[in-house]
Amino acid sequence: MISNLFFIMCPFFIFFGFFFFFMSFFLCSMKLSMFFNWTFIYSSFLVNFPLYLDYISSLFMGMVLLISGSIIFYSEFYMSSEIYKSRFFYLMFLFVVSMVFLIICPNVFCMLMGWDGLGIISYCLVIYYQNYSSFCSGMITALTNRIGDVFILASIGLFFSLGEWSYMNFLNYELSKYLIFFFCIASMTKSAQIPFSAWLPAAMAAPTPVSSLVHSSTLVTAGVYILIRFNYFITEELKEYLMFISLLTMVMSGMSGMFEYDLKKIIALSTLSQLGFMMSTISLGFSDLAFFHLVTHAGFKALLFMCAGMFIHMFFDNQDIRGFGLMKKDFSFSLCMFNVGNLSLCGFPFLSGFFSKDLILEMVLMKNLNFFFFFLFTFGTFLTVFYSFRLFIYLTFKNVFFFVSIQNSLKDFKIHYSMFILYMFSISLGFVGSSLMFFPYNYICIPLILKTYILNICLLSLSLCLILSKMSSVYINKLIFFLSNMWFLGFLKTDFLKGLVLKFCYSSTKVSVGYIESFWGLKGISNSFSFSLIFSKSLKNVFYLFFFSFFMFNIALMFMII
Repeated sequence: MISNLFFIMCPFFIFFGFFFFFMSFFLCSMKLSMFFNWTFIYSSFLVNFPLYLDYISSLFMGMVLLISGSIIFYSEFYMSSEIYKSRFFYLMFLFVVSMVFLIICPNVFCMLMGWDGLGIISYCLVIYYQNYSSFCSGMITALTNRIGDVFILASIGLFFSLGEWSYMNFLNYELSKYLIFFFCIASMTKSAQIPFSAWLPAAMAAPTPVSSLVHSSTLVTAGVYILIRFNYFITEELKEYLMFISLLTMVMSGMSGMFEYDLKKIIALSTLSQLGFMMSTISLGFSDLAFFHLVTHAGFKALLFMCAGMFIHMFFDNQDIRGFGLMKKDFSFSLCMFNVGNLSLCGFPFLSGFFSKDLILEMVLMKNLNFFFFFLFTFGTFLTVFYSFRLFIYLTFKNVFFFVSIQNSLKDFKIHYSMFILYMFSISLGFVGSSLMFFPYNYICIPLILKTYILNICLLSLSLCLILSKMSSVYINKLIFFLSNMWFLGFLKTDFLKGLVLKFCYSSTKVSVGYIESFWGLKGISNSFSFSLIFSKSLKNVFYLFFFSFFMFNIALMFMII
């Protein structure tokens, strides 16, 4: 019953997604924006709930609702054998609602509801499968996102000192440099920039529909969206710092994707690379183009994850791309959709990603950048084309696989209906957006050698990918091991702290237990454990007593004032 209820929500989300799409085109063409302020008054208690709709919030909310409707339809078949399917749909619904709060609320306090909601519900979705790996991945996801929450709370403190929660009323004031610094660090944690990148591949422990929603238009794009909203505050010094960090993230994730064999992790690392690309675009001052790439990227990245989830499901939960084969025979239409999304990711001409990515790269060629930043932009583009065509070759042209049979059923073909809208978006959304909304950027005048520079880089990357794809193995040395493991960021964030703290605690516990056993025997051990239990309960009761007395003191003080 509950499953059917959520299945009915698919056309609801899709309808309102198209509605906000058309509204964004209307608002952009008329150069309008709408501000609603709901005021709730109860006795002497006043609550304001503002909503702000312009073409940016309308277009992004339409994209979120369309992708959410497609993924809920997809999950109805993908998660059909799960026991707790209703819990999964509840969490997905709350996840979408939190993202909508983040998009349309210009009030920082209301925005925090969506920001914290994304962090908490993402933790619940990552640990959905209830195993040790999921718990570890969920913990690193939650703790990394809590760092960003602290900086959002600090920015709320700044707004509180100014007497207003809305960030629309303050464009020029002396605290703006502190405010944008807090929001920049918060967006770096949410969008997994260096040094907070380890949680994004770890979040692949979640079900594939969750990965599709998280990595396309919700959790990881929240940081980019916040920076697009606050781009007026960004100082020149912060822009250089942000460009350096985002380009390093782009190169690091591209290098890791070159050596990765896990299908979902390759797509996750491509998301990390594109997030770095968007953040570097914002740091150049092209926030409109960054938003354009954010919208086009959401469509084909959701399509990539949905196709990858179907491949994994059909090949008995195998995620190693070396185990796939003969896919053009058995999954011709699914492979076609996957390849369209993959080619759109690397900026193949006249697909959706080409119109946003090529515009950004040509604007980079027109900027007066130093050689180091220019090299990182070029090398990041080279790596994007390399791992995209590597994945294309492994899935399309491989005629050998290691399974006796393929799990297949007729009902799984209904999954194609959920992916068709995103498939059309991966082809045509870039052209539509470029024609209707971002037309002034199309007038670019650069020499012929620079016009063909990006094309030559892509052709060089494709040629090297074709040559190296014939190699059956790669010699693993220390440098390749360093480059393929995200520059050891995962180790520094988890295993390094584990070795410092947890092993010390374990060793000290063994020493203390051995010491007690040597001097007082097993009776002493049981007495020490009983004492620690009594001590912890007493400490908890002291805390309860403290908070109860503090609460009663406030009530007494209130009555005295009255």
